[in-house]
Amino acid sequence: MRAFLCSVLLILTACGSSTSSGGGSASLGISPKPGLWQGSDLSFRLVDGKVTALALTPHTCTGAKSCKGSLSGPLVGSWAYGTSFRAVPAAGTVNGNFIGDTSVAGTLELQTGACCTITAAWSAVWVGDLGDASNGDTFGGADAGGGSETTGGETAWGGASFGTIHPGPAQNNPSPAALSCLASDQQAAVTQLNEYRNAVGAPVVDGNCALAQASKAHCDFYVAHISNYNSSGLSPHEEDTSYGAGFTGVNFWDRDAAAGFTGQPSGEVIAFIGSPAGALQGWIDTVYHRLPLLSPTTQLIGYGAKKSGGTACDTIDTSARNAVKTDPTIVWPWPGQHNVPASWNGLEGPTPPSPPGGFPSGPVVTAQFWKTTTVTAHELTDAAGNAVAHTWLDYKTDANLKNLAPETVGLYANKPLSAGTYAVKLTLTGGDTLAWNFTVGK
Repeated sequence: MRAFLCSVLLILTACGSSTSSGGGSASLGISPKPGLWQGSDLSFRLVDGKVTALALTPHTCTGAKSCKGSLSGPLVGSWAYGTSFRAVPAAGTVNGNFIGDTSVAGTLELQTGACCTITAAWSAVWVGDLGDASNGDTFGGADAGGGSETTGGETAWGGASFGTIHPGPAQNNPSPAALSCLASDQQAAVTQLNEYRNAVGAPVVDGNCALAQASKAHCDFYVAHISNYNSSGLSPHEEDTSYGAGFTGVNFWDRDAAAGFTGQPSGEVIAFIGSPAGALQGWIDTVYHRLPLLSPTTQLIGYGAKKSGGTACDTIDTSARNAVKTDPTIVWPWPGQHNVPASWNGLEGPTPPSPPGGFPSGPVVTAQFWKTTTVTAHELTDAAGNAVAHTWLDYKTDANLKNLAPETVGLYANKPLSAGTYAVKLTLTGGDTLAWNFTVGK
C-alpha cells in the first residue's frame, strides 16, 4: 500500500504556567533561550515568546495488514509557550516540557490516517541565538568585503563576532510558501535548509519542482540498481543506462534538463540517510558538502529521497547565480553558536586532508567569502586563550577547495574538542580580521 503522506497543523499553547517576557516561567527559574532548537524528531525556533517554524522529521509506523503510514514536514502555526506546551492537532498530540533553558523533551502521538499511530519520545536542544531583532539585536549593512560594518555586525551577533569585519548578519526571513508539486519530505528539506541559512545570514532558497523531480528520480535509480553500483564502482553522482529502468541522465545537469529544468544547474550533494533532517545535518557537518547549501549564491534547490531495505539515498540538486561583492561572508559554526559537535569523523567524498593523527578531528570551521581571499594568519584558541593545534584548508593547501570553492577557507582541530568556548581569528591581506567564537556543549 502506498504510504500516507501529509503535513500536520499543530497549535501549541502554554499549559499551567505563567510565562515571562522571554517565554519561560519565572517561578520555576526556566527561561528557554530564543533562537534555533534542533532534535532528531522536531526542530523549531523561539521568537518573541512564540514557537515558530516547527518541523517534524519523517516518522513512519506499520498498521494492520502491513499498512504503512508516514508523517513529516513543516507544522504550520505560531504558538505561545511556557515551561511546557501541548499540541493538539487533528492527528493527535505533541507534549513537551522545557527541562532547562537549553533543553526540552516530550512525547508525540500522531495518527496517519486510518493506518496506524506514530508514538515517539522526542527531545531538542538550543543550538544558538539567530540574531532575531526581537531579542534586541540590530543588523548593520554590508561593507565592500561582504561582511557587515564593524559596529552593526558586532551588535547583530551579540558580541560573538569581534573582528574588523563580520559575517552575516543572521536573518529571520520566512521560508517560501509550499509548492504543491513537492512531497512533504521535499518541502521539509527546503524549510529546514532555510533555517540553517537564516542562522548564518544567507538568503532563503526556493524549492523547485524540476530539481526535486530530478533528485527523486536519481535516488529511485540508485536504490533500484544498488547492486550494479556496488559491483562496478560507479560514482553515486552518475547513472549508467545499461543498468535498466529509471535512467534519466548520466550527470546531474543531464537529469535536471530531463526533468524540465531550464535554469543553470550548479551542483549536487548526495547522502545515504533517507530523511531530509538527517541528510542536511550530515552535509552541514562536512567540509565540502555544506558549501553549496550555505552559499549566498544558491537560489533554487530540489530534494529527493528513496529508502528500501538497507539502502537509502538523499539528493539535493542546486541552481545558483554568480557571486557579487555585496554577498555576505558566511561562517560555520555561526558566531555564538552553542551545542557545536565536539568532533568530526572525516567521512566525505572527496576525502578532506587528514589531521596529523588521523580522524576524528574537531568540528569543521569554514568561512565563505564572495571571492578568492588570502588569509595570512589563522588561529583557533580555547577559552583561556591557549592555541589549539589545527589543520588549515584553503585553495593553496587543499586541491579539493581549489577545484570546488577557492573562495572558501577552513580548519579543524587535530583532535576532538572538549566542552567549552573557542575563538577563531582569520587575518586577511591588508590587516582586516574575521573573528568569532562558538561553544562546544551548552
